[in-house]
Amino acid sequence: MPKLTWLAICAALVLAPVAPLASAQDGDARPLSFFDPVQSTLTASNPVDEWVFEGSAGQVVSLIAATLDDLDPVLTLIGPDGSQVAENDDLDSLVTDAGLEAFALPRDGVYTVRVSRYDASTSGTYRLALTPGFADVVLRDGFDAPESPWVTPENESVALAQNRLRMRVLPAGTTITAIPTDAEALDDLYVQATASLFGQMSYAEFGIVTRAQTTGGVLGMVTFKVNTEGRWTVAVRDASGEYVLRTWASNEALSASPWTLGVLARGNDLSFFANGVLLGTVSDDRLPGPGTYGLLVGTREDQPDPATVLFDDVIVTARLGTTYHGLPLALTTWDSHDPALITAELADSGQVQPANARDLFLLERTVNDDDPNSIFELIGSEQALYDDFIFGTNITTVTTGASAGCGLVYRWQDERNLDLAYIDTGGGFGIVQARDAELSTNVYDHSSMIGDGLNRLIVIAQGDRVSLYINGALATQEQVLPGRGRVGVALLNYEDEVTDCAFGDIWVWPLEPGAANDNGADD
Repeated sequence: MPKLTWLAICAALVLAPVAPLASAQDGDARPLSFFDPVQSTLTASNPVDEWVFEGSAGQVVSLIAATLDDLDPVLTLIGPDGSQVAENDDLDSLVTDAGLEAFALPRDGVYTVRVSRYDASTSGTYRLALTPGFADVVLRDGFDAPESPWVTPENESVALAQNRLRMRVLPAGTTITAIPTDAEALDDLYVQATASLFGQMSYAEFGIVTRAQTTGGVLGMVTFKVNTEGRWTVAVRDASGEYVLRTWASNEALSASPWTLGVLARGNDLSFFANGVLLGTVSDDRLPGPGTYGLLVGTREDQPDPATVLFDDVIVTARLGTTYHGLPLALTTWDSHDPALITAELADSGQVQPANARDLFLLERTVNDDDPNSIFELIGSEQALYDDFIFGTNITTVTTGASAGCGLVYRWQDERNLDLAYIDTGGGFGIVQARDAELSTNVYDHSSMIGDGLNRLIVIAQGDRVSLYINGALATQEQVLPGRGRVGVALLNYEDEVTDCAFGDIWVWPLEPGAANDNGADD
């Protein structure tokens, strides 16, 4: 039963600090425009790039720096006064891409986007994109096509005129809405459109519809309207009626024509924009579910003439959340006692190619100790060496101490060279790799998926990437050094307390040599 002191690993169980940023090496910052991604390469000779764009106070934007290879980028946003206003290293634990999503700019002026390397060991190419609202571009409609999919709730087509969507209201006191037939129901989204008047009219009100949904034949929606008198209002309609959330109010931003209007819906909070100015924010929970988006035009009760409004440059962005693609984020078969079912689901993703059969299966194994040690108990024969594989087990941890860990050791060569994946009773998990007794990888985080009783761990090792599932949820993917070695179970005791790690359904399913796919987040 090999033992290895846990002191070195315990001392390093914190996330490494971000390396200090270097100064830009290539001179002046370059311009960055909405919907116009830029691409550049960071190296030792060019460790930092800077890009600039102009923004306004309250404007909500997203910036994503997606790596195209092995680069681990850091994105820093610097305000017009030169101070840092935001920074991000990883969008989440599954990716090394950096970014800010739906970030509200604090003031008017020119902003600098600085892209740097997390540390000097990574170099490569990244793609930087700037979008209004959220980061996932759902729709950009300039109405250049011969026909438009926008229709009224009565399924009547809305005509195009001068490469714009033409919405005309004739009866006094009526309102018409238009929604694309292919509109996707979304929870969090940003909608923007430019509106202009067509011809002369005594009055018109027009704007954007969000959270549009049909319940029992009633079209529920949130409506943001502005009018030709320089005022704006917000109302919500559901099955019980229509409620005004913000009464008509004046704003100087509405005095200019044409009008560029925007709505940002995030949970129950909705923010409203006009011509680059934040008009206000309201909160309402009457329409909590996802809904579609649209446009509207209306007239008032005493209006003698029709109102016609042309809409152009409709933009819809939705929450991206992560740039990850690859292995399933969740497994439906994770709690199965049959490794073949779990392996088949992973194979269906196209990210792994399992061998014809599993190589190892043990019903149970228990490891215990009462000293602050790490115990690694190897399983299988001494000739059973694995490089790429799927490794699963159930774990139950019993301890009299405040915190203890249990996990899987793999690619074991000796006490100085090993890989480890574990969970602890503090709700944390870790991925550790030691080479020549030095920690080449040491990642620790917490997961709400870790329970108090039995937990299932599934480790997928493919070349230089290791993925960890905890109770069916993909907890992390880490870049590591490739290796080959034995497998086993591990106990990590932090105190002089009795700890038992009970393992069940321990199995290894080899992957075909050379069949490792890019199962990470980045192209």
